[in-house]
Amino acid sequence: MLIEMYPLRKVVGNYYAAKATGAIIMVILIPAVFYSYTTFTEENLSVDIATFMIAVIIGQSVSFMLFRQGKQSKSKETIAIIAIASLAILFVMFTFYPPHLPIFQDTTTGRYGI
Repeated sequence: MLIEMYPLRKVVGNYYAAKATGAIIMVILIPAVFYSYTTFTEENLSVDIATFMIAVIIGQSVSFMLFRQGKQSKSKETIAIIAIASLAILFVMFTFYPPHLPIFQDTTTGRYGI
């Protein structure tokens, strides 16, 4: 009943820290697993999809565990908000102005970015 009346971020004292940690774990885990398995074998769409799903499950599980730990300090929440904003800014920047690294190169055209 309490959760229905208030948004989750107002009920949980460490909402942004938990979400930022989960998002960072997912962002790191997906490329790490992808480049690890493609080093030894060919790229496989079903493995890529499974990697994404497993990374989301792990990231959200960590986020949920952090929810249950209770209230965090105001400074940790502020750092988490900055981390989430930084991820969003980097996403936009790397979409339009990606660094010239193999991870950002379109394999069919050889170009970078949109």
